Amino acid sequence: MKNTDKNDYSNIELGDMTYYGSRATATFFERRFELYGAYYQGSSQLKSIRDKDGKLIVETQSARSRGHVTLLGTRVDLTDDYADPRRGVRLDIGRSLTPPSDSGPDFYIQDISATGYFPLGRRSTWAFNYFRSDAHVNRQGVIDEAKVAEKYKCASLPIDSVERTLCDNVVKNEVASNTYGTASSLGGFSRLRSYSASRYSGAHTRFYGTEIRWNLTDESTPYDIFIMKDIRTAWQIALYYEVGSTADIRSELGDAWRTSTGIGLRMVTASGVVFRADVAAGSEGVSPSIFIGYPWEL
Repeated sequence: MKNTDKNDYSNIELGDMTYYGSRATATFFERRFELYGAYYQGSSQLKSIRDKDGKLIVETQSARSRGHVTLLGTRVDLTDDYADPRRGVRLDIGRSLTPPSDSGPDFYIQDISATGYFPLGRRSTWAFNYFRSDAHVNRQGVIDEAKVAEKYKCASLPIDSVERTLCDNVVKNEVASNTYGTASSLGGFSRLRSYSASRYSGAHTRFYGTEIRWNLTDESTPYDIFIMKDIRTAWQIALYYEVGSTADIRSELGDAWRTSTGIGLRMVTASGVVFRADVAAGSEGVSPSIFIGYPWEL
């Protein structure tokens, strides 16, 4: 995260991607306590490395890689409303197990998310979220840069110095991931919403967010639009501010921070589905997004 700007990245193009999975949740005490588990598996094939403008740097047809993730977690919910909380606290603890595949490391990720809700008047709330994620490596993957470079064919192709630097950075990033593991990332629809998905990642992640959710209405209005049929309970405007940091070495966590500031419009329904449209601004520009569900959920 340190010493990076909005143009400091390259793109890894994957092809023939296949991903699938399932999740099961057991609830107790009127959803005050939950246990959940999930299993995700997938495969993909590396096709190329491209610069930020999409220009081809290296084209390769590596072997198809496969992997799977097992997720186990629990939630304690002490709020007044599970779907649209306005007061109380919610704690999520999850562990993702990632066995080694190909040249990658054997590691697991420990995630903790705590959210507090404080009522503002009768209908609105002020939410605060703390999130931390840490990767714990049981066994490192391949950390020899020369061997990793062979995978991307960086050493054997005639490319200029700028392209060589971009290619070398991809190799170094993979070596770092094989050395320290990779925790949950920042950027995308949930945390640091002004940045692209997984914009910042490392072995350790910290995040703080606050959001004022102002409910414009308090209603019970049925609607039936194409394939969507539900009862609208509120239109909501949200103002939010987020700050986060990532690092491979724990002592360096917090040396650099990134922020997002934004506004959102939501439609809350009786079934618990929240339709969300956000516009966030940060150091790399403005990012609009449309998503389903509140942010900050594991």
